[in-house]
Amino acid sequence: MLYKILVVDDEAPVRELFVDLFKKEDCQSVACATGEQALEILKKETFDVVLLDIKLPGMSGLEVLKNIRETNRNLPVVMITGFGFDEELIAKTKQFGCSGYIGKNMPISQIIVTFKQFVKTAKEKGCSNG
Repeated sequence: MLYKILVVDDEAPVRELFVDLFKKEDCQSVACATGEQALEILKKETFDVVLLDIKLPGMSGLEVLKNIRETNRNLPVVMITGFGFDEELIAKTKQFGCSGYIGKNMPISQIIVTFKQFVKTAKEKGCSNG
């Protein structure tokens, strides 16, 4: 298995797409719809990386990222967005240690390559959560 990934997105088709994509890449995925669910799962399980939607109902992706950083400074978190790249929001998430961004509208092959690159870079910086 390459990576164990937590996928957090409120849109079921998007969650399913990422889970299927990562399964084909020999990764194990756990998916949930809200930030609150993600934080509960992270208390019980260990992951190599979190793929986190910026826009979530209830707790926002930025709030989830802040919470993750309070308990795990080194876990790579890749943000996903379907709303284009908001420079102000990107700056905020980078302040909290976001590993990178993936747009939901990117071609699937580019999503996989970009995701692997972000995770590899984060792990090379000593950001493993083991």
